[in-house]
Amino acid sequence: MAIKKGDFIRLSFTGKLEDGSVFDTTDEAVAKKQEIFDEDKKYEPMTIIVGSGFLVEGLEEDLIGKKAGDKAVVTVPPEKGYGERSLDAIEIVSTKKFEGKIEPGQMVEYNGKVGFIESISGGRVKVDYNAPLAGKKLTYEYKIEEIIEDREEKIKALLKGYVSEDAEFKLKEDTIKIEVPKELSMDESWIVGKALIARFLVGSAGLKKVIFRETFTEDDFKDEDEQEE
Repeated sequence: MAIKKGDFIRLSFTGKLEDGSVFDTTDEAVAKKQEIFDEDKKYEPMTIIVGSGFLVEGLEEDLIGKKAGDKAVVTVPPEKGYGERSLDAIEIVSTKKFEGKIEPGQMVEYNGKVGFIESISGGRVKVDYNAPLAGKKLTYEYKIEEIIEDREEKIKALLKGYVSEDAEFKLKEDTIKIEVPKELSMDESWIVGKALIARFLVGSAGLKKVIFRETFTEDDFKDEDEQEE
């Protein structure tokens, strides 16, 4: 079965720059060897919906037509990766605009935008809002571990990756009810996140109705009540 846009797949990959350095991987051993290991990240094949923007455009395009078990290497130019670097995305800001100590390489937020400090000189900070990999040619080595065809498996994979490891749900015909973890229900980004998840469930898993349920009990507020007393 050849992969097409909208398919659910599990993908292992390692992304490298032109100098051979690794910037991303699903392989824990590679991450540790390259000294980019993140203890908060789970290293395992990634579940994606092909063509939905989960990965850079050049990599997703290369997946089309491949089959489960296929291995490949693709080089992605900037225009199909993280875009070209733009001088318009670099801004000079007074150091007075930032609180606390700042230094080159630090991530900062200013005027609602997130960027990296490129340099500091004479009380002025050069902030680069380009994506860190903008302007870079990228090479991906990947393997298609599995093409997920069963509807319930698609749902489990999507919820595990983007809601919670043990997300609970009930599926009845074309309607799904999802129990939202409390830590997510308090997250401002969840407002956008749940809309995207619902769109994927409807568009790629064949569902017609998606219901998110948030449940609170008195125990959830005991600590708050004790602090107020």
